[in-house]
Amino acid sequence: MADQVKAASDVRYTVVVRRDPEDARFWLADVDGLDGAHTFSRSLATLGRYVREVIVLAAELPDEAEDGLQLDWHYQTGDPEVDQEAERLRRLRAELESANRDLAEHTSELARRLVTHSGFSVREAAALLSVSPARVDQMVQEPKRRRRQAA
Repeated sequence: MADQVKAASDVRYTVVVRRDPEDARFWLADVDGLDGAHTFSRSLATLGRYVREVIVLAAELPDEAEDGLQLDWHYQTGDPEVDQEAERLRRLRAELESANRDLAEHTSELARRLVTHSGFSVREAAALLSVSPARVDQMVQEPKRRRRQAA
């Protein structure tokens, strides 16, 4: 079962979402390339959960695979300009999130190097990195915590 969960997280599913042409209170979702994988909801907030459930059922995956599914959402609101701008903003947001993860990783690495190998104080490292001394202390202590948890 663990292999099925891992394999499911390696597949990207494309989900096309549009308003119900018969009742605009509802959103319809179809998963490209997966027969029988369509669902609906009154809100976009709950549609994501329903889509994950229907993919697990249609692809005959274990329930545990639901959270690890990788979904590409394509919205069709009825206004192509809104669709295009929303897609652009989602793409920018994903790029920013990736840049923030990289920034955090590099900041942690340099904080540890400054304090543990270069002889800087926590306060000095904090000033150099534009973060609080408490945050530098957390970054320096993190590898020690991981080793303790693994033991």
